Order: sequence, then C-alpha cells, then structure tokens
Amino acid sequence: MSALLEVRNLTKRFSSGGGLFRKARSMHAVNNVSFDLPKGRIIGVVGESGCGKSTLARLILRLIEPSGGEVRFSGEDLLAKRPAEMRCLRARMQMVFQDPYSAIDPRYTIARAVSEPFTVQGIKPDGIMSNTVAQLLEMVGLNPGLSTSYPHQLSGGQKQRVGIARALALRPTLLVLDEPTASLDVSVQAQIITLLEELRGEFGLTYLFISHDLGLVKYFCDEILVMYLGRIVEFLPATGAAARHPYTQTLMDSTFEPDPKRRRTIEPLLGEVPSPFDLPPGCAFAERCPHATSICRVEMPILLADGEHRTACHNPI
Repeated sequence: MSALLEVRNLTKRFSSGGGLFRKARSMHAVNNVSFDLPKGRIIGVVGESGCGKSTLARLILRLIEPSGGEVRFSGEDLLAKRPAEMRCLRARMQMVFQDPYSAIDPRYTIARAVSEPFTVQGIKPDGIMSNTVAQLLEMVGLNPGLSTSYPHQLSGGQKQRVGIARALALRPTLLVLDEPTASLDVSVQAQIITLLEELRGEFGLTYLFISHDLGLVKYFCDEILVMYLGRIVEFLPATGAAARHPYTQTLMDSTFEPDPKRRRTIEPLLGEVPSPFDLPPGCAFAERCPHATSICRVEMPILLADGEHRTACHNPI
C-alpha cells in the first residue's frame, strides 16, 4: 500500500532563556520521528502531555518549521515548498483542532467560518456559497439553519462538527486530528468518532489521529504510534498486538476496563518524568521503568522492527 504521508527523521528543537544571568537551554520537542501513513489508513499518536504529539502535527503541516528531517505528502517534499506553494497544498491536507471554542472566530457566523477556506484559497465553489455551506453542515450532521448562528450559540459538539465541516470544505485527502474529542463529554465523543468513521468511508480520507486516550485509539485507529519525550518508543497494530515496551504497557493498563473481572492491577510508575531540557543518557524512560538494566541508562535504544511491530527497548516485555 502506497504511503500518502512519509515522515523521516523529523526533529524540532526549542530554545529557552539566555541573557545576562541565565544560560540558554534547548530541548527536542520532536526527535528523529519517522513513519509512513498509507492512503485510507488511520494512525493514532498517543503519549502523556508534553511528549510532542501536537508539535508533531504542526510540523507535518508546516504550521511550525522543523529543525531537521523530511516530510513528503503524495511524494512532494513539503519542506522544500515556498509559502505560496504550501498554501495550495494545504487545500489537500487539513487540521481539526482540540478546542472547538477557540478554533472558530467568535465574530464570525457559522456560514462565514465554514466558507473561510474558499476565501483563503481564492476558490469559488460550484454553485451558490450558501448552498455549499448548507451541504457541508448537513454532511457533518448539523441543521443548515445554524449557518446564521454565532459560535457562542452552539454546544461544544456542534462547534467541533463545524470545525470538521470547515476542514472538509476543499475536499482534502489527509486530516490531522489533534485530540478532537478531548474537550467533549463521553456521549458527544462517541458521536464525533462515528461521524469521522462515516466520512472516512464516504470520501476515502486518511487520518492522523492524536489523543491521550489509548482505549479510543485502539478502537478507532489501524496502527498506534507511542511517543515519550519526543521520541517514538513503539509502533504497533491497534488490534491483536500486545505491548512490548513497558511504557506502552503502562498506558494500556491505565485504560478503563468496564468488566471488573478483566481489570488488571495497575503498578504505579516510580520516579519523575525527566526534564526535556536535561535528559539523562540512554533511555529517557529508564528511571521510571521496572525492567531497566544498566545498559538502559547509558545506551539509547533504537527502534527495531519485528514484522509490523517496532519497539525501542533494550528489555522488551
């Protein structure tokens, strides 16, 4: 299966401080991340807050500039594109943001928010704009009558549907979903996930789905990419594959299991997350890992493949 998105050694460094009395420091928010996203598939990116998930999403779309690496979309090198060329390409790759309350300008009506991509790209839709907006709202399960409303008049779930409608306005092939259900209650989360599944089937969309909810990712995605402090520690199929990295296993154990008989005893991780500005040598997870040995503290594990499963661990489970 051909890859729609190819990411190679993608890296982003941020600097902090620096001045008369403070020494400048730098940290890797994303560090040598590589993966392929085949057309029509869904890859879920999971990890604790601060692991680099959202930074990775913005790097892929070049909303922020990387420090190194390569991103190819449909075979085109995105990092070699000029701003005008990137603007055209973004019609084919769109993002749905985490917070629907801040993703839509509160001064815009829903019709203006949904039609904004046409204005930005200088594209005239087929037919009358109001009809196009109505079709997009119906596509995401909203009443077209809401087009004259303002964001404060809509619920969180309705605003997220507006965000999805706006992202789909120019018929992209890739959607980057940055925790699109995180700020919604559970019942609305289920409705949004069902909607995304339907849209994927109808339009052949490809998703990069970012979430902190491993249970949701296992249900919704085809493959799971697990990040820890900017690096990929495991890449595994979403179904039928057991975790091999201790960090992934901890995430899985912390997922709520409705059946009491199937619940596992959660062993809390000891120690603290290292400062990203001062990472220890070797594996960054070593000080919290119950399986760590001396080699883990001096040598960084590399991501080794075993079929479709890749793990960066000296002592996999």
